Amino acid sequence: MDINDSKRKKFGRKTYAFLVIFMGLAVAQWILVCLVESSRKIFRDFEIICSATFALAGIFFTIFVFNEGVRNHRIYRWLVALIIVELEIFSMYVLVARTWIPDMLAYFFFCTLLLVVALVVGCHLSFSMDITRYIAPLFILSFILAMMSSYFLLAHLFLPSLKPYAYLIFELGLTFIMTSIIMLHAQTINGDRYVQMRVKDFILAALLVFHEFLLIYALTFYWQIHYSYFTSADYFWMSTSTPNIQGTTPENINYDDYDSKASDDDWSARNESSFDWYTDIWEPTNELKLKA
Repeated sequence: MDINDSKRKKFGRKTYAFLVIFMGLAVAQWILVCLVESSRKIFRDFEIICSATFALAGIFFTIFVFNEGVRNHRIYRWLVALIIVELEIFSMYVLVARTWIPDMLAYFFFCTLLLVVALVVGCHLSFSMDITRYIAPLFILSFILAMMSSYFLLAHLFLPSLKPYAYLIFELGLTFIMTSIIMLHAQTINGDRYVQMRVKDFILAALLVFHEFLLIYALTFYWQIHYSYFTSADYFWMSTSTPNIQGTTPENINYDDYDSKASDDDWSARNESSFDWYTDIWEPTNELKLKA
């Protein structure tokens, strides 16, 4: 076996091994967040914090991609990679806290299956279908699909009659883009096409594929939270979760100082029916007058 082929295969094994580690860390932490009711209650209110960590992860990832000195450093590359992965995983807590275990695991399995299929197909495409030679057309196609997907996302937000079909088109467009890029990266990792990744950048390769998987999986939270197709009604009898507020925490739990803060309207009698209590029906009838 040629020494370059040996290095390339070792590079591929390292890349996919670290990809499995990243995905394993992610699903393990998301399962804990989903199962522990106190964590569900806490992370549901982390919209701003999780958004900030996601933006911070993007900054670190950009530095990692374009700074070759960080990627080649023996210590910094591991430290920065761990920070990026943990920030990305933490950013998903606010979404995971709103879903349930059956849906979370089901969609994770489907997205993982799609990832594996894309990697296998990308590696086994014929040399006449070398995607690395057509990066420019792929970029233009991705731009067109992203533009169309953005339109349907706005239609989903402002045209209620198109829900949820507009979001489905938006999700399919971005998923197709990510799947194509995964196939492209599979060929660059395999190293037998026009463009190859350097054998030293196995962490970068694993991070790229992990982020592509993360985007595909993040798009499924719309279906997990709003529809929960894989969570049966019997699940809520066996668990402490409730579908209306995604947890067991009551909507109004602060009753300690309710009496001291209650207004007079809270304790006043109110007529909540449509019956008119002031009609003449309450006047004495002739029968009662005769008895009197």
